[in-house]
Parts: sequence; structure tokens; C-alpha cells
Amino acid sequence: MKYFFDNNISPRYAAMLRALDVDVTALRELFPPDIKDIDFLSQLTECILITGDQRLLTRKVEAAALRQSGISALFLARFWTKMTFWDQARWLVTRWPDIDRFASHTSMGAYAEVQQGGAIRLIDVRA
Repeated sequence: MKYFFDNNISPRYAAMLRALDVDVTALRELFPPDIKDIDFLSQLTECILITGDQRLLTRKVEAAALRQSGISALFLARFWTKMTFWDQARWLVTRWPDIDRFASHTSMGAYAEVQQGGAIRLIDVRA
């Protein structure tokens, strides 16, 4: 399973997870930090986007670009932005097996929200 971290997740977490044999790339490792969502979404294929930006589902242009990409997306719930750096790192390591298990059993194009306690719920998005 290939994962891609959006800009709202530190690229240091991608490096941390790679050290644990996770196939993950941070947006800033491939694209300029100021790239627009619609520009990088159109270039992603067969990966799981991990993001804290749920506006990707509500802004028309970004939502369309996400749908057209055909990739899956896991949205970290609002708790993510309220955590400290070290708490985020601890949370990712602790919850990663659940995230990976869910992603491995979900078809491409699915969207889900990950709660702080680890529950992952599919998001029903109508085109």
C-alpha cells in the first residue's frame, strides 16, 4: 500500500514511518510546498492520501480533482490539529496498523475519517 501525506502532516512523520517499512511520501518531497491541491491531486495515482484537510470534500474544484484522481483519502478528524508534534508522532505510530489494515481492505476511490480513538468511518460522498 502506498501512502501520500498532504502538507498539513509533517514530512518528518513520513520519514519516521518509512523507518518502520511503510511506503509513504510527503507532498513536499515531490512538489513545491505552495502547490495547489488541484495540481498535485491530478498527478497522484494508486495511493492513499492522508490529510487533515476535510475541505477537500467541500470545495467544488478540489472535490472534483480528488474524485477524478481515483485515489482513496483518509481524513484525520479535527483532533489532529490540536495535538502537539510529539503527540501526533505517538498517535501515528500507535494507530498506523489500524490505518494500514483499513486501507488494505478498502477499494480505491473510498474516503474515510479517522477519529482520535482510532475508529475509521467511511464518508459517503455523492458526486
